[in-house]
Amino acid sequence: MESRSSLSSLLSWALFIVALSGLATHSESAPQAFKRDPGHPHWHHSAFLDVRDSVRSDVRRTLHTRAEVPFQVPLEVNVVLIGLNGDGGYRYTVDAPKLEEFLRVSFPSHRPSCFETGEPLDIEHHVVYNAFPAGQPELIALEKALRTAMIPAGTARESDFGREVPLFEVDATAVEPTFQKLHSYIFDIDNGGYSSKENDRPVPTAIFIVNFDKVRMDPRSKEVDLDNMMYSKLTPLTDEDMKKQEGDYIYRYRYNGGGASQVWLSSGRFVVIDLSAGPCTFGKIETEEGSVSHRTLPRIKNMLFPSGFASVSSHTTHDNFMGHLAALVASTVEHVIAPDVRFETVDLTTRLLVPIIVLQNHNRYNIMEKGHNYSINIEAIEAEVRKLVHDDQEVLIIVGSHALHHHEKLAIAVSKAMRGHSLQETKNDGRFHVHTKTYLDGSILKEEMEHSADVLAAGLLEMADPSLSNKFYLRQHWTDESESSTDSVLKHKPLWATYNLKKGKDKKKNKPKKKGDLHPTYGTRVIPVFVLSLADVDPQLMMEDESLVWTSNDVVIVLEHQSPEIPLSYVSETKRRHAIPSQAQRHILAGLASALGGLSAPYEKASHIHERPVVNWLWAAGCHPFGPFSNTSQISQILRDVALRNTIYARVDSALRTIRDTSESVQSFAAQYLKTPLGEPVKGKKNKSTTELWVEKFYKKTTNLPEPFPHELVERLEKYLDSLEEQLVDLSSLLYDHRLQEAHLNSSDILQSTMFTQQYVDNVLTSERDKMRCCAIEFKYPVHSSQTFVYGGILLAGFVVYFLVIFFSSPPGR
Repeated sequence: MESRSSLSSLLSWALFIVALSGLATHSESAPQAFKRDPGHPHWHHSAFLDVRDSVRSDVRRTLHTRAEVPFQVPLEVNVVLIGLNGDGGYRYTVDAPKLEEFLRVSFPSHRPSCFETGEPLDIEHHVVYNAFPAGQPELIALEKALRTAMIPAGTARESDFGREVPLFEVDATAVEPTFQKLHSYIFDIDNGGYSSKENDRPVPTAIFIVNFDKVRMDPRSKEVDLDNMMYSKLTPLTDEDMKKQEGDYIYRYRYNGGGASQVWLSSGRFVVIDLSAGPCTFGKIETEEGSVSHRTLPRIKNMLFPSGFASVSSHTTHDNFMGHLAALVASTVEHVIAPDVRFETVDLTTRLLVPIIVLQNHNRYNIMEKGHNYSINIEAIEAEVRKLVHDDQEVLIIVGSHALHHHEKLAIAVSKAMRGHSLQETKNDGRFHVHTKTYLDGSILKEEMEHSADVLAAGLLEMADPSLSNKFYLRQHWTDESESSTDSVLKHKPLWATYNLKKGKDKKKNKPKKKGDLHPTYGTRVIPVFVLSLADVDPQLMMEDESLVWTSNDVVIVLEHQSPEIPLSYVSETKRRHAIPSQAQRHILAGLASALGGLSAPYEKASHIHERPVVNWLWAAGCHPFGPFSNTSQISQILRDVALRNTIYARVDSALRTIRDTSESVQSFAAQYLKTPLGEPVKGKKNKSTTELWVEKFYKKTTNLPEPFPHELVERLEKYLDSLEEQLVDLSSLLYDHRLQEAHLNSSDILQSTMFTQQYVDNVLTSERDKMRCCAIEFKYPVHSSQTFVYGGILLAGFVVYFLVIFFSSPPGR
């Protein structure tokens, strides 16, 4: 009996272990969200190999023919379709290869412009599109995260005149980590603690186009088990199910309490476009430009049932929907991924000094004190600024608070900058009421501060931190030997320094040496930030364009006062947006991002037709400090990448323009001096320029005749253009691979060598132009002498000679 009982117990334990192993095997074999299987397709990044030849051809045309061909930079855009593979709302399917081909044909390139100059840059993006769907487990995981984050927020209308349904709001920062998991899972960028600086690998940028099943993730329904749906096959929808896909509720996103939207910019390298959210309406009151309405984004319901639920639409509607999606992707590229440049600043400095100077007309509070709602977090500002500059640039932020009445001229400048304009607004009585609104004009304030001759720019910096004078200023106690100085800053010897000019042959004059004094060191850029903390002012005082910050390429001015919320002329849904003048943190960061990184607001775009920036408020929400619909003091990783690329683009743009100017100088010299002995221009093949013909005719062979310019110039220019061609092709490859630090160093070398070459060519042409002149005019002072005695002596000598000739030539008398 004991043996039987022990045997039965062993059998029961064996069955239990087998059951556990089966469950473990089943759980391990079951698919999970954001888990890579061995057969999972990998993201490929090799499009530059396909466009390398075209990039090289365009660069050669730019350098050798003076053709205004922009510099080609491939830009990869990844479009991830979530819930558009027959597993989302309405079980709608989008053909990813067809969308990719449509994008490639319709929007093949994009050329950004500069707000400051109004001209397009010499940079053109060759856009490479990758469109692919996300898997069902990832879709269900996102729906689960969104369902958990939904918070009831009253009711809202389905459309302009639709019925009211329950409204739920979603904090985008709560679901952003789940989207970040999807981004990491698709592109495999965080396996093994991956860091883009440690591992030299490309970093992808993605556009998530989302179509959730609202019925499946209804927060009011407790019957739906999303965990089981993640692994099971979805049931097809009937006609009645299709009509109920809207779920009888609406949900919207708010990023950190900003404006309601269904499109938002994340803190990472992706944007989210949710077609099932909303619809949302926001924009500026009584202004059509850029406003977002119920029909701004395409909705699958309107596409499938354009005339109601009576019948499903034809194939033409699917093509229209595809066109809407393509236009939406192109708008994302123009506004977010590769936007226009606010300021084009060629910055070759290695240090950045940002003095934040608070000028206040009161002693009631100090925004530099920590622990208050109005306090400024200098550490957070410095951390964000460091992300906008390259690794080899040093950043130092200093702060100082000063009483405005101690600087009389600055106080006068603030008073002069006060302006007012009349407004007509309607009240509850339905009538127009006219009132005057006061604002602070930033342009006038900057000009008045520049002419104020105040010691703020130099004196206050040394007062705030005396050690700065040793770091950013160099006091030379040795004798000044600038004539033969070998400063370590000048690491490259100019090409023109080896060309002996007439001026270089002159002997140096003996000049007395003088003692050195305080000199600024090279390589330091200063961007001051003036925060005007004012009291007893108009409660609705703002700067122009209903903003609290004004920015130029070298200064940032921020307005701060303790007035309550100021109503703006911007509306989100049915409520006005308000500005909080006591919180200056976000505005300081927005100004520094524009002045330092050339960042423009994501909702702005330069328009050559209108000759001004135009707005599209669709991109006003998200992780950025710009505009009335934003409420965060951080900058998205996408915009940080844009800021780093802007500094590179500014250098390349300046270098290409310098090359064209240099080529134009050589061409004008050739047109003036390179002619045949009969004065006619050189003739030859039509597809070659005059300079190329003369190079072939005279410089391919050595001659003893006088030359317009030496062989050395032609050889150096040819070698320089060939090396520059290789550098530009490599730079395009580096930008495509997102190796921004190497591209930053490459662009610096390109700009410096271009500047040296231009100086060398100018000096050579100036010298040779002097040699080619046919005659020279010399100016001499007249010699003062007694002209009368000279003429008298000549006349007397003539008479004597005449009489002597007559006397000896006459015959003797008989």
